[in-house]
Amino acid sequence: MLKQIVITVMTGLLFSLPVQAAPTIEDYFGNLDSFEARFVQRLFSPEQELEEESHGIIKIKRPDRFYLKYTRPYEQLYVADGHRLWSYDADLEQIIVKQQENLLRDTPAMILSNPGNLQRQYRIEPYTDEGELNWFRLIPKSNENQFEEIQLGFDAEQIRIMELKDGFGRITRLEFDDIRRNPSFTAETFRFTPPPGVDVLEQ
Repeated sequence: MLKQIVITVMTGLLFSLPVQAAPTIEDYFGNLDSFEARFVQRLFSPEQELEEESHGIIKIKRPDRFYLKYTRPYEQLYVADGHRLWSYDADLEQIIVKQQENLLRDTPAMILSNPGNLQRQYRIEPYTDEGELNWFRLIPKSNENQFEEIQLGFDAEQIRIMELKDGFGRITRLEFDDIRRNPSFTAETFRFTPPPGVDVLEQ
């Protein structure tokens, strides 16, 4: 469940713009139609102990298509075609299909893919630390949000780090590398065809 929540967040967060003087978060989330990167995802306990680490790749095309594949330690695939979200677990040989609109409604992914909604849904606080990244802290205005806080770290060109803190004090940290801005994707990238013999569960 946690991975699915993180995925919905990722679909809207991974868009950026070259840094200008005193950039705002709206500057960073404009001017990109597509995005591709490798990532490392780490889950930390409230005591900051590492509980889980995953590796994968993500491809996104605005406004609502994405391909996300976890490659380690387990192989899992998520494909959103604009209408449905396909979740494929290779070890279980099982596919779960959900309506994408209902799944992503009122999530940070949908809000952040439309920068005009940011001020309405979040209190945004730019801040700096001792590192080289430009940071923004997003505090949800609604108590129904999945996360208590989202932190985004950008370098001079694009997002590099995303941190999501849930209501139990756990932090999911994603670090992005091998980033490609505005790559070209074919329509087949965001279409999923179930392998023969695999169970398909509609939800």
